[in-house]
Amino acid sequence: MGKMILVPTDGSPCAEKAVEFAIREAAALGAGLAFLHVLYSPSTLVPTPELSEEEDEVLKEAVKKAEAAGLFAKGLLVRGEHPVEAIVSEAETGYDRIVMGRQGGGMLRRLLLGSTTAGVVQLAKVPVLVVPCGD
Repeated sequence: MGKMILVPTDGSPCAEKAVEFAIREAAALGAGLAFLHVLYSPSTLVPTPELSEEEDEVLKEAVKKAEAAGLFAKGLLVRGEHPVEAIVSEAETGYDRIVMGRQGGGMLRRLLLGSTTAGVVQLAKVPVLVVPCGD
């Protein structure tokens, strides 16, 4: 397999825009896609929740869209307490770039609540293409 693009997704409208953009990007580059869903798991001492049917559908639907465009695609589920770390860690396993959405909300929201996208941009060792989703 040649180039691979990692696309974190949670099924939100913003993530869906990033999925659609990533499919177009992969088609233009002749790249494959890996859609990643991070299932929040706060501790190894607490049983981790099972993947819900809805979350499973998020990955299946993204893969289905990419395959319909003639692309290689796979869905990945990672359990972890810190989504940024999970995304960055997965990206280090052989991806050429990350494509992800950015919710609106401005600087105050980022400072108060944190931002997965901002964290990934800061820590990733591969390029991160951020798809704006509106404010």
